[in-house]
Amino acid sequence: MKKNKINKIRVFIIVALITIMGCSDDFLVDTNNRDLTFDIVFNSDATATAAVTGVYDGFQNDSEGDPGLPVEYNVKGIHRWANSTGLDFFNNENPATNDYLNFSADPSSNDVAVKIWPNNYRQIGRANITLEGLRKAVGAGSISADLGNRLIGEVLVLRCVSYQYLAEVYGGVPLILNTSDDFFKPRDTQDAVFQQIVLDATEAVDKLPWTYVTEKGRVSKAAAYTVLGNAHMWLGQYGDAVDAYQKLEESPVLDLEANFLDIHALANPNGKESIFEIQWAANGDLSWGRNDEVNILQLFAMPTDITGGGGFTGIPTKELYNAFQPGDTRRAATVIAPGEEHTDPLIDIINYDGVDINTCGTVANPWVGGSPETRSGYWAIKSWRDPSIEGWGRNILFGGQGHIWMRYGGALLSLSEAALKDGQMGVAQAAFDRVRNRAWGGTAPAKPVTMDALLEEYRLELAGEFSLWGAIRRSGEARNFIMNNYGLDMPIGRDIYPIPSSELSANPNLVQNPGYN
Repeated sequence: MKKNKINKIRVFIIVALITIMGCSDDFLVDTNNRDLTFDIVFNSDATATAAVTGVYDGFQNDSEGDPGLPVEYNVKGIHRWANSTGLDFFNNENPATNDYLNFSADPSSNDVAVKIWPNNYRQIGRANITLEGLRKAVGAGSISADLGNRLIGEVLVLRCVSYQYLAEVYGGVPLILNTSDDFFKPRDTQDAVFQQIVLDATEAVDKLPWTYVTEKGRVSKAAAYTVLGNAHMWLGQYGDAVDAYQKLEESPVLDLEANFLDIHALANPNGKESIFEIQWAANGDLSWGRNDEVNILQLFAMPTDITGGGGFTGIPTKELYNAFQPGDTRRAATVIAPGEEHTDPLIDIINYDGVDINTCGTVANPWVGGSPETRSGYWAIKSWRDPSIEGWGRNILFGGQGHIWMRYGGALLSLSEAALKDGQMGVAQAAFDRVRNRAWGGTAPAKPVTMDALLEEYRLELAGEFSLWGAIRRSGEARNFIMNNYGLDMPIGRDIYPIPSSELSANPNLVQNPGYN
């Protein structure tokens, strides 16, 4: 049984994800699958690079995905975990039976629970077999040492990202680091997972460049330092976290966007604030039998009154909208309220087919798609940035807008938190102020940095993205966060999700998280 599972993992790589590498935006999207032997894959610079592209592809599962794996990993897995857990974003669910509002995630059906585990272990399997091949190839001289070591650094960080999400979502998980490891082992502790991330990221930082001339979506030194800083914070090693985050200042390209709206602009892929961004291929295919390299989030998050369907995820609350203070430019770049125009200069709402106003509904008649019980009339801006996407039953469903999983604004807030907890108040305040000053377009109202203030800034800075709940849970203040913003008492232990029932059935050595059946 174990041998069969190893062979299946090998197939993900051996059925190589070959891409002609060039200067286009979709260089990390696999477009040509061929049956190749293991030796051939890791016997030239070109094929070894293509195998690493296959590891990146493990994160691209918005639609089709691999056979046997749950689909829509980014939309209904990572995005819902990051945003619905904190109750600032609805799904198309009745509040009376909403898993998130009731803190009652079902291990057999909840999207976060069932999608994140198998998809990340798929990616880890790809990473492990690729690392094995790369290390052997570099040692044998089959590929150039400089390229091979850089590729090893990329894959190490990609594996770190998977283990980071697994630990942040479920707590302790089994560490599978080699193809010879026992795939049916018990869970390792959460600390052990982050200790391994520290080891991998520390090795990776010396192998990676700060930037790439053309292939800017590849893992950089900045991504390695970001996952390293995060792991140190989870381990309570705040001084080490400060050191890791401060290394980002050495990047010749990394900086805050002057205008918050530009961070997620369709015309600004892999911008100067983006540290790690999932790449997508623009695709106008109307059918569901397409591939897994197209971004479906916008269709799911756009007003249903435009698209004729969707509204399944990424629907912000009125409470989130009201949390922004007057003068904070992030609100207009995060949430659009009834009666407001879209803030992206490329989007005029009136240009959508069948729409006769240039606002997102009206105050008197908010757009709720006929479902006021499940939709607030408020819609997300960060994921609604491609004017070509039309909606269900029309021509253009899917787009190429990147998903930013790590960015400099979030890293600065993490630096501020780490410095605050390490007693470095000057560093904490300076990083905190940089984020807030950008939010106000210059100089924000003075505000001392405290843990409560940081929780508020995480919420306003990262709402609608892919990392918010990880920062909230890492702070140790998750239950206070829910109580302060929504007046609800999150039961102890419900800041993490249950292990999928299917995984418990497959591996008798796994133990479910307390409080879940």
